[in-house]
Order: sequence, then structure tokens, then C-alpha cells
Amino acid sequence: MNNNEYFLVEHTLSINLKSIDKEELPLSQHAFEQEIPGPFRMASDLAQADANILTPLKLNNETSKALWQYLQAQNQKINTLLSYVLTQQDEEKSRHQSLKFSAGCLIIKNNNTLKKEDIVRLKIFLPEESSAIYCYAYVTEISAEQCTLTYTFIRDQDRELLIRASLHIQSQQLKDRAKLREENS
Repeated sequence: MNNNEYFLVEHTLSINLKSIDKEELPLSQHAFEQEIPGPFRMASDLAQADANILTPLKLNNETSKALWQYLQAQNQKINTLLSYVLTQQDEEKSRHQSLKFSAGCLIIKNNNTLKKEDIVRLKIFLPEESSAIYCYAYVTEISAEQCTLTYTFIRDQDRELLIRASLHIQSQQLKDRAKLREENS
């Protein structure tokens, strides 16, 4: 799948962006995965577990419904703690905001510090998913208003997390638009 095949959603995410030299880029996917800071790895792994473990539970009686509610409460506690741990990884001096994002790229406002083909290390914070992603990207497009950063080193499960996040955000945006139309009619 190329980067143009991923759905681009307009949404503000907090990101950390650090320009790096080509020599600082990992030599392989394995080297990249070895350098991912622990909190990012843990966040991604827990988000993957949430998607795979809780959903298939069957709710066929009162006991299983109570168990489901208990598991959801425990999950919320873990997500709250994880969100706090991830905020410790957010560096104010390198903070930017996304304009749009997808599983293939991220678009930010052009602050005139980047040029085409620059390499950046990204930390993408996804509060809606209680997660964050550590990856690398290249500046692939630049205009007076915005820069497109195309991911070059990113874990598959992090790409899947971006897909889920974009779908959740798009769903919420559609609900908000429908509610607004309903209120205006």
C-alpha cells in the first residue's frame, strides 16, 4: 500500500519533531525498533492488546456484563496511567501541531525551518487512543502554508494504530456534523 492509499483526516495532534542528519537515521527496520523508547513500545503494544482481546468477549448474561464493565474500568485506569507516562515524553521545545494525518503521512503548518527531503524524528501523541508513536519521516512536500512528512521508519502495529485513530476521529466528525445539521434544521 502506498501512502496515497491511506485516508487523510483533518485533526490536530500534538507532535514532537526533531530534524536529524541522514547519519542518525537507523540502518534497518530492526535497528529502528531497537531504539524505540520503552513508553512508546508499551503504548503501542497495549493499544494492540485492547483491539485484539476485549472486543471478542461475549455478553450473554448479567455476570459477563459485570465482568465486561470491570474490565473496561481496569482498562481505563491503565490508559489514564499510560497517558500520564506518555506526557513525560512530550518535549515542549520541539512541540508542533498536525493539520492532518493518516497512516502514511502527517501534515503540519510550515514554520520555515524545514526543507524538502529533510529527515525528522517524530513522536505522535494520540490521546484518543491513549497512545503515542515514535517514528521517522521525510519532508516530501512543502508549500508556503504546510509541510507533508511521509513516514519512513514506523512499526506495522503503529501504522494500524494510526488507521484506527483516523477512523475513530472521522466517525466522531461525521456524528458532530450530523448533530449540527439536526440543530440547524
